[in-house]
Amino acid sequence: MSGRIGGQRQRPRVALLGTFGTEDVTHFRNMFPTVWRAKYIFKLEELVDVREIDLIVIASDIDYVSDWPDTTHVICFSKDIPRLPGPNLHTYIGIYGAAETEEFLFPDVTLPISHRREADYCDLTSVRGWPRIELRYESIKTTELGTAETIFNSGTIISESHTISPLAVAFLREDTGLGVGWLPSVDRNKSAWVDLLVAQWAQSDKNAFPGFGEWTDSQEWMVPEEVQIISQIKALEQKKKETVTEIDRQIGEWSNKLALAKAEANNGLRRLITKQGDELVDEVDKALSNIGFSVTKVDPLIGENEPKREDLRLKHLGESGEEWNAIVEVRGYARSGGKTSDLSRINRFANLYKKETGQAPDKCIYIVNGQTELLSPQQRQEPLVSNTEDLEVFSDSNGILIWSIDLFRALKATDPTGYPALLESIKCAQGRWVPVIAPSP
Repeated sequence: MSGRIGGQRQRPRVALLGTFGTEDVTHFRNMFPTVWRAKYIFKLEELVDVREIDLIVIASDIDYVSDWPDTTHVICFSKDIPRLPGPNLHTYIGIYGAAETEEFLFPDVTLPISHRREADYCDLTSVRGWPRIELRYESIKTTELGTAETIFNSGTIISESHTISPLAVAFLREDTGLGVGWLPSVDRNKSAWVDLLVAQWAQSDKNAFPGFGEWTDSQEWMVPEEVQIISQIKALEQKKKETVTEIDRQIGEWSNKLALAKAEANNGLRRLITKQGDELVDEVDKALSNIGFSVTKVDPLIGENEPKREDLRLKHLGESGEEWNAIVEVRGYARSGGKTSDLSRINRFANLYKKETGQAPDKCIYIVNGQTELLSPQQRQEPLVSNTEDLEVFSDSNGILIWSIDLFRALKATDPTGYPALLESIKCAQGRWVPVIAPSP
């Protein structure tokens, strides 16, 4: 049998289901040559056979739509529809729960959708309570499920950041090539989203959307003003691409520099916060040397059978030439914030120092890095906070306590021109050392 088929209405043929605003309806009638409207699906079924429909647009007040979306392109603005077709056979999508956080993501999407999304969501501050769209499946092969997940995720327009669940999605089904768009939280600009998605789907389904978004986009039929505007848009898009590429390059460079700086700090000044034993002693040695003390490590000077001594000795010549000397004991503890027994140890070292040199040290300095098993320094307590009497006795014997975290803070915040003031604050300290941070010039 051959011949012309009669009774066909002009395409695209669109069914509007539910309540749409007057402006939207007028826009749809101007945009599509054939439009049917019905408030309920059974009323729509009285007007037209589903096989004649190219696109069904579902309003936000609809909760049931039969199986029409299975055989048509569909754009849905309702959060009450139980399910819509998924990316391939044996899959479907539905609303499952609501977003629990304010945070959201804007994944990479095609440029027109990006522009529309920015126009509608630019002032958005929270998606808490927005319906989530999730992919569900029945009996399906692993490879087919992987394809469905890829299509579904790549169609994400906006998503909740903590779960990466789409809050709006648009994709083409693998099995039929029919489009599925679900924007359950769009309460305005519905016609703009329909325009956008139909223009995109028309590129692959010219039969359902003949000439839609094509001839007016051709320069052959454009007026000069349109050509000029498009030229400006393309120039800005190219500039945006080049700018983003350059910024990404710079971010990469600075990220590498940050990684190197972090590694250097971890192996340097930050050891005052993280380390115990020889590494902590080495960093204290370096820190005190940097601010102007002459520092000597004592262990290499001790004979094999001689008693243990302090870790470091400090020397400094004042402006008038007087010599100032101190002994330093450095201790690190995983759980303890410092021990009073260390104060007695330092007093013993001071007596040995006096026997060796003929004079007592001007200062006995106890530097401690405690509670290192607490990774955050903010969680740690100052050393010997519950042993004020012992600390007072130690202070009366020219002893001072330095928390290594305070030493880190002081060195981090002090410009080298302020090191002399930092040095003098240690020389003059009594009891617990309170760092003096000189302002930068």
